[in-house]
Amino acid sequence: MSKRLLAACLLAALAGCGSIEESDPKPQLAAVSTPGTAFGNTLLATRKRLDFRLRNSDAGLPKVKPLENIVPTISGADLTFSHGCPAQLKEGEECFLSVYYQPTAAGTLAGELRVTSNAGALALPLSGTAVAALAPAAGAVAFTGNVDGNFGTVARGGTKTLTFVVQNIGNATDAITITGPTGSGWSFSEDCPDTLAVGSSCNVSITFAPSVTGNSVPTPLVISDAYNGSYGGLSLALTGSGS
Repeated sequence: MSKRLLAACLLAALAGCGSIEESDPKPQLAAVSTPGTAFGNTLLATRKRLDFRLRNSDAGLPKVKPLENIVPTISGADLTFSHGCPAQLKEGEECFLSVYYQPTAAGTLAGELRVTSNAGALALPLSGTAVAALAPAAGAVAFTGNVDGNFGTVARGGTKTLTFVVQNIGNATDAITITGPTGSGWSFSEDCPDTLAVGSSCNVSITFAPSVTGNSVPTPLVISDAYNGSYGGLSLALTGSGS
């Protein structure tokens, strides 16, 4: 083959690369929590969380159209959810969704997480069993009383403290780990023992002392134990605003 003919073939190939058509979006919805889609045995008045990822696949295709008109929904008794998904995900982009189960009556959960988009619908079944007592016996913590983590508006140089009560409502002693909020102006203290007896309570106090104006959202307060360690722990979102 002559050099002139070879060059012509290369130019033709390069021109073809520039006209590759986009393929349809390739959405993937998958659990990222260790328990997958199962909440397992869940004690009444406690809350568990499962996390999921929605991704517009980057499987090596030259071009993938954006995943658009993303609408997540949840169905099932005592289920709620939150997410940070935008209206559009480009190829290779992802977002995360969290589903919460806080049963109010004993029974079996048959739920579903569904995401619709311009690529159709994806759905994952959610399972669990709400129980009045844990078997085998185990400790489990819950907040009692005030569970509002909104500190409202606090003047710069001032402080506001809220105290949250944590109780072991399980049927065995409970070894707990407390992770307080981190963020400018936020601090915490607590009087909780390493192991909380059945029916016993302890206090966690959160203080917000802003030094600047504007909204402030620290990391959440999290109390972890063996019961909910794989389900996000017992968490409380916090927010406040400096003025």
